[in-house]
Amino acid sequence: MKTKSLLKTLILLFIFSSCEMKEPDFNSYSIELKIEFSEEVPLEFRDSAKVVLSNLTKNYSLTEYTLNTGEVFFDKIEPGFYSATVVHSYSESGTAYYLNGYKLIDIFSPLSDTIIPIVSKTNAFVIKEYYYSGCLTPAGKAYSSDQFVEIYNNSSLMQYADGISLIEHESYSLEENYWTFLKDTIVARMIWTIPGEGSDVPVPPGSSIVLARDGINHQDDSLGNPLSPVNLMYADFEFWVESPTGGDVDAPYAANLIENLFTFRGSDIVFHTRGGSAIAIALIPGDAEARKTFIENNLIQEELTSTRYYGKVPNEYILDAVEVTWDEAHAIYKRFPVELDAGYTYVIAGSKSGLCVRRKVKEIIDGRVVYQDTNNSTEDFIKDVVPNPWIYE
Repeated sequence: MKTKSLLKTLILLFIFSSCEMKEPDFNSYSIELKIEFSEEVPLEFRDSAKVVLSNLTKNYSLTEYTLNTGEVFFDKIEPGFYSATVVHSYSESGTAYYLNGYKLIDIFSPLSDTIIPIVSKTNAFVIKEYYYSGCLTPAGKAYSSDQFVEIYNNSSLMQYADGISLIEHESYSLEENYWTFLKDTIVARMIWTIPGEGSDVPVPPGSSIVLARDGINHQDDSLGNPLSPVNLMYADFEFWVESPTGGDVDAPYAANLIENLFTFRGSDIVFHTRGGSAIAIALIPGDAEARKTFIENNLIQEELTSTRYYGKVPNEYILDAVEVTWDEAHAIYKRFPVELDAGYTYVIAGSKSGLCVRRKVKEIIDGRVVYQDTNNSTEDFIKDVVPNPWIYE
């Protein structure tokens, strides 16, 4: 009996010790982030800044708010690859200021780190809608000729769009941005400019202009696609590529944009339907000739190539930027600096979905829609909406 009792006791001890020694499914860690505000941010506006910690592999986010010391704490964080984004704003003397910070963080142990947010203001013109995904034809083929970018006057005053350039960043966000060694500058693979002498393209408050890849009614034109979500026959401008083969049809109603730079020149332009084309609008100073000269004098080659030239554009000329990526996993390959766009957006449904990204409405003032513009596309854009140019909602 004593032997049986001893054996039973040993078995219980083994089970108990096994339970005690069992490893958890994963370790979890405490994270402390310090938000260092610049001296230009008044002390009374440094409290309750929003900090979003995003798991880039599993596609989820956690949100906390800073103490008045600028510190924020996250507890029980599973190991992995994360991005930390700071979003904050305040108004002083009638001017809105936005603070954006961004940092990639690898969490495999308890961590303490610092983020320095950038202070910025907003411009009158913003990118309201960007449709790049394309759609399918009745035969199940890919169709992307209906792509467009919509630019909106977000101010309360008449603005003129003459000379505004649409820029596509050189990088497709498949790997680290090669051009990070250039400070205060972005590198473009494509630059197209709205023609005019300064007052030829008026855009009233609460109105927009549409830059179409092809300015036709894509739903019923013989060159179009009946399954397209848009009619762009009345687009203000189009990206018309002049070539000996005549591969790009010159639409009758839309005025042609000026082609300043088209590195991978073909018979037509195309935005990456998966979401590789990050875009910006810029105002390069001077008239058409001065802009042409500036771009020609600011070409740059990648070290490993000897034939392709890209265009350098200073950050100070950028009016608005939208960091569009393939998905969450590719968000680590940041292209625009934080001061231009601290976040990113994308069409979750992907290529050929017929859906787009659209800026959120912040408020309506006397019937005029004011869109949200914090210089953070993660916060500012709605994903997977049906394209709706010239409709403000």
